[in-house]
Amino acid sequence: MQVEFSEIARKTLAENVEFLRKTWTDREITIFLDDIKKITNDLENGKYLQFRNSSFKTKSVLIGKKHVRMFFRKENEDKIIVLLFFDMRQDTQKIIDLLQ
Repeated sequence: MQVEFSEIARKTLAENVEFLRKTWTDREITIFLDDIKKITNDLENGKYLQFRNSSFKTKSVLIGKKHVRMFFRKENEDKIIVLLFFDMRQDTQKIIDLLQ
């Protein structure tokens, strides 16, 4: 299965990494990025159903010391789109705004 990152996902990932560089060690950031690689590999290997449902068609998983939630959706049988990386310490209403 192919996993693609949306433009919003790329932007919010970069914003999260930039913020984390100010507060986390290099080792913690490496672990955070390794979490993303592991989840992406799991999705590519067909393990989509193991993740938590966030809404009707969207799933998510907590990463990075459980502060950041990675949202993704299955577009078709061959493709999954990573939609967003959201720091859960923010107002969760922003998730809806970012995904529109």
